[in-house]
Amino acid sequence: MGISTQRDHLMEAQSNLKIAISVLLLVAYCISFSHVQKLRADLPPETKRAEALTLDPTLLKVVSGPFKGLAADYLNIKASVFMGGAWEVTDEDWEAVYTLLKQSLYLDPLFFQTGYYIQGLLSWRKGMHGKANDLLKYQAEQRYWDWEPAFYVGFNCFYFLHDYELAAKYLKMSSERPGAPQIASALAARMAQKAGHTLTAIALLKTMYENAQDERQKEYYGKRLEVQLGIHEIEQAIGRYQKSQGHSPLYLNDLVESGTMKKLPDNPFDTPYSYDPDSGKVTSDGR
Repeated sequence: MGISTQRDHLMEAQSNLKIAISVLLLVAYCISFSHVQKLRADLPPETKRAEALTLDPTLLKVVSGPFKGLAADYLNIKASVFMGGAWEVTDEDWEAVYTLLKQSLYLDPLFFQTGYYIQGLLSWRKGMHGKANDLLKYQAEQRYWDWEPAFYVGFNCFYFLHDYELAAKYLKMSSERPGAPQIASALAARMAQKAGHTLTAIALLKTMYENAQDERQKEYYGKRLEVQLGIHEIEQAIGRYQKSQGHSPLYLNDLVESGTMKKLPDNPFDTPYSYDPDSGKVTSDGR
């Protein structure tokens, strides 16, 4: 009886300890959340809203005079600081960031980092694909010895704009410049032949991942590459399902239920893969 009572007391003490720890954690969370909110409220203006002067780049070049290179660096830094510290970004902010990068590019088109930010920030934003590509085309013309801006244009034409002819043109241009990866010419030829979309996307993203200079951008390209590898895996499984069942699956879960796949591949953006049974196309709604 004494042992049972001791055991009950011990279990009660453990329960009380768990409750006390939970309360302490909840209090710590509330204090931390309040502190973070206060810090956000005290953020400098450039991290709250993006701001850009609506000046024509040509006029800005005249106004900047001999300091146009310094002005370009300032605009570039202003855009990157905002995107690096912003808690939330509105459509107006994106337009301001576009204006800042455009002005910076036209002030100093030879500065590679501007094109790098354009590709990393603007190209992936819905509604900004064409604008970003126009800026990168300009830099590809100015940096005539550099393979990367032309490669970015080719990628965007293929991946976002679905203009395979223009994609092939710019990838061929990229492949003919010093230091270009050998795969660029092969990709240009593949695009000209209208080869499979997914395998081409994998090859393009792998090249961009391997050449990314910024760790955050490298991680992002890595996730995008993982998504395309998942899509390719599903496409292969759909092909096997069609051969064994004599028809296409109606849902992606049919691939698992039929034993064609053990499970659907994970999506690094935590969103499900989408499938259109009429076209057989597999996509991802990842950011």
